[in-house]
Amino acid sequence: MGRDFLARAARVLGIGEAATPFGRSLLEVRYRALQRQIPLLYVIALGNFIGLHLAVEATEFDRVSHPVNLIMLIVVVRLAYWMRTRSRSLPPERILAELIKTWLLAAAFSAMFCYWAIQLFAIGDPAQQNYIVLFASLAAIGCAYGLSSFPSAARLPLLLFALPLATFLVLSGRTGHIAVGISLGLITLLIGRLLEIHNSGYTELVRSRSEVEAERERAQKAEVTALAEKARVREVADTDPLTGLANRRAFLSLLEAIVAVEGRDRAVTLAMVDLDGFKPINDTFGHATGDAVLRQVGDRLRKAGGAGSLAARMGGDEFALLVPSCAGRAAAARLGARVAFELRRPYEVEGREFRLSGGCGLLLIEPHDRDLPLALGRCDTALYRAKQRGRGEYALFTREMEKVTRRRAALERALRDPAVHEQVRLAFQPIWELESGRLQSFEALARWDHPELGPISPGEFIPITEQIHAVEAIGATLLERAALEARHWPDSVLLSFNLSAVQLCSTDAARRILETLATAKLDPARLQFEVTETALLVDFDSARTNLRLLREAGARIVLDDFGAGYASVSYLREIDFDAIKLDGSLVVAAAETPSALRLLRGVVQLCASLGVPCVAEHVETEAQLAVLKQLHCRYGQGFLLSHPLGAVAARALAESRVVPLAAGSRRAAA
Repeated sequence: MGRDFLARAARVLGIGEAATPFGRSLLEVRYRALQRQIPLLYVIALGNFIGLHLAVEATEFDRVSHPVNLIMLIVVVRLAYWMRTRSRSLPPERILAELIKTWLLAAAFSAMFCYWAIQLFAIGDPAQQNYIVLFASLAAIGCAYGLSSFPSAARLPLLLFALPLATFLVLSGRTGHIAVGISLGLITLLIGRLLEIHNSGYTELVRSRSEVEAERERAQKAEVTALAEKARVREVADTDPLTGLANRRAFLSLLEAIVAVEGRDRAVTLAMVDLDGFKPINDTFGHATGDAVLRQVGDRLRKAGGAGSLAARMGGDEFALLVPSCAGRAAAARLGARVAFELRRPYEVEGREFRLSGGCGLLLIEPHDRDLPLALGRCDTALYRAKQRGRGEYALFTREMEKVTRRRAALERALRDPAVHEQVRLAFQPIWELESGRLQSFEALARWDHPELGPISPGEFIPITEQIHAVEAIGATLLERAALEARHWPDSVLLSFNLSAVQLCSTDAARRILETLATAKLDPARLQFEVTETALLVDFDSARTNLRLLREAGARIVLDDFGAGYASVSYLREIDFDAIKLDGSLVVAAAETPSALRLLRGVVQLCASLGVPCVAEHVETEAQLAVLKQLHCRYGQGFLLSHPLGAVAARALAESRVVPLAAGSRRAAA
């Protein structure tokens, strides 16, 4: 049968349709019910056939039963068919075809049985007629109930069998038959009504179940969608949007989970990477170029880590790698070499070629290691060691480095102790005018003698004070002490004081510095503040604002370590400096090679063209001093001229004001 014909026939017969979820559900429920009921219906038909056969004389029965015998044969065949297919499942279109076939057979059987019963009634005696009415009525009512799940088919035994038989009895003219006919008609109408009610409830039940199922499906789909969205949100939350790598939070979460696993049977390698030379690319060529380089860095780290590794961007130009398959020190060292090699290869962005490198610190996390903060600290220690070795180097953590970690932890604890303000003292290194030998200023230098850790160099403890945010408090204390000491010097001798990046870039740094000087009652004009280009890099706008306020108050501003970085010339254009202090490496090299001498001469001439005096540091030999005088460098400081002095010695030197410069003029060190 064609699909269109089935659909039209289904609508006419009220069977249902296969186009909607409810229609399909109704069809399936009707079919399952018929699979259980129709075999019983055919048994009822056969039973009544046999009953009629026994109730009527054989000769008369045979005379009117030949057509019915064919129908009964079909009944037997259909009974066998339905018995064989009781548990079969069919698609909706096949169910429609089966129901239409059932409706047609129900119509044919009902009409044939009605005709046969009336014919038997006409030839039977009164006793036989009673049996005929009984069996015929039972057959019609039983078949109707047998088809109750299929209302349009269930009406057929009533309309084509029971009602015609009741009408025939009423029209027979015999009182008893009329009464039976009326009763049979009323029962038929009642059963028809009950079938309608049953069908209505049946349909509503199926509709309700269908809606519940549809709602369940919608809920399941919504749950799947929600889970997918949650997974997507989690992926977004765990992913660095620029490089597509894991972000810091996701990386640390996974690392923590791995470290916490009990019974882990092998080590894993953790690598921390810090790029060298990325900031100039970002500043010079723009963030778009810098972002493209970072994406390439991420791809190379994935490649270096290999399958099963996790690469992450920890922030800025810092990255990390976790490599479970790298479980030995030799394998970890090879990983470090691969990372260094991959990062050194040229980067190409829009036709331009860039070069940078990255320091890599590696740590082998053994199965018994459970302390994540300790592991991260050790890896940072290895990275620090790699950075000390030079650009593009790597270092694998060793037990010897553990001493560095323990010492750093001890220094951090000591720097957080309020007693540190009493332990840190000042030394003063003179800065001389080289031609005249006049004392120009003293640079205040921090010295720390810890009762347990012993003497600690500024190069070791000052970076830690910046990292743990203790430098402002200690710096304020030292500035106040230095200012109080400078009050004892002649007005012509200045105090030179270094400002760290944290001090320089705080929003109200200038105000607090000037308040400290006011408390010490020292004129800001007696101060010259030294700042490095590294400090300016942290927050240039805030630094420029603070330096402007200090300069407006009368203080001098000196650019320190000129020549050690990469962007100093741009700062000479952006900020008005009162002096430029040359990095010591320029001075040391100038007395050794002609090329270094030419470089130093160019820097001194640059300062002269800007009308800014230059200060040379690390003057340690007579040859260096001679070169500086020859180049007309105005000021200098270093061990050849004087070691740092204690407060008393500095005061005595300041009062003498002029000291001849010679190799034998070194003062006692503080």
